Amino acid sequence: MNGTNTVSFESKLQQLLDRVDDGLDKSEGSIIYDALAPIAMQLWIEESKFRSIMEQAFAVTAEGRFLDLIAKDYGMDRTPATASWVDLEFTGTENAVIPDGTTVGIENSDLSFATVGEATIGSQKKTIVKARCKQAGIIGNVNADTIRLLFDPLKDISKVNNPRPAVGGLNQEPDEALRNRILYQKRNPEHGGTETDYKRWALSVTGVTYAEAINCNRGLGTVDVIVGSDGNIKEVCAEVLKLIELKKPLGVDVIVKPVVPESMTVRVKVIGLNEAAAKNAVYGYLRTVDIGGTIYLSKIVAAIISAGATDATIEEPKQNLELPLDRSLQAEVIIV
Repeated sequence: MNGTNTVSFESKLQQLLDRVDDGLDKSEGSIIYDALAPIAMQLWIEESKFRSIMEQAFAVTAEGRFLDLIAKDYGMDRTPATASWVDLEFTGTENAVIPDGTTVGIENSDLSFATVGEATIGSQKKTIVKARCKQAGIIGNVNADTIRLLFDPLKDISKVNNPRPAVGGLNQEPDEALRNRILYQKRNPEHGGTETDYKRWALSVTGVTYAEAINCNRGLGTVDVIVGSDGNIKEVCAEVLKLIELKKPLGVDVIVKPVVPESMTVRVKVIGLNEAAAKNAVYGYLRTVDIGGTIYLSKIVAAIISAGATDATIEEPKQNLELPLDRSLQAEVIIV
């Protein structure tokens, strides 16, 4: 990052030339000019390095590993990249077995997913199996109806597909997100157990991407801490509770709960766009709705029109929906 008062090489050279008697030739190409130019260049380089070093000492300007070091001063670590999860629908003959670790993928892509746990095809000739992307990051958040390749040959299994998008894949926590967590700690000092304190404590735990504290939710002397994470939510909640138990005032009854998925059906009548493209457009918008956010019907229509549809009518829900502070959206999209 460059400081607002950056001195250029030209201005540094001019400063040196200004110290030379005006009776001497200081024009470009003169002996004095040529002698001072390399000195000015080196001074400018050293000052630039010094400015850069100074900027890495403050959370508002530090980057990369220097920001990591500042985070450690506050007992925090950068959240690592996480892999996405997806529900896979396998089709085959009844009682056919899908072994744990079965690998599937996408045409013309290096992405692959592995099933978690063994499953058996039921009487409906289908079964749903959880799978995790083998590559960490948002690259694994693929659209619905894209995972169709069976890498491992399976007896009596004819088809695989993902009826819904893969979700939960995150890149390593970026500098700006880590910076915001650090600054929240610095700018919100502890006050003996206010709602801000509980949020502050929760956000200091690696893996927490969202935190909210609700005071007196279960009566006087109680605090509910809502935590969101793209990692192992049970482990993250346990770590948050462990930390809060050490810091909270005596006598306060605290529970730490994960964000609860809010199920919702979005039914849209679309003209001029195929079902798969329309679904992906709707899911694309819904992924932008944060925990406790609002689902705007107009934005769903706008997303479909932007994807190429000539018209779209939302049949369900009938109005905008605002999620509670402890809810994240888990929607099923139906295109008619």
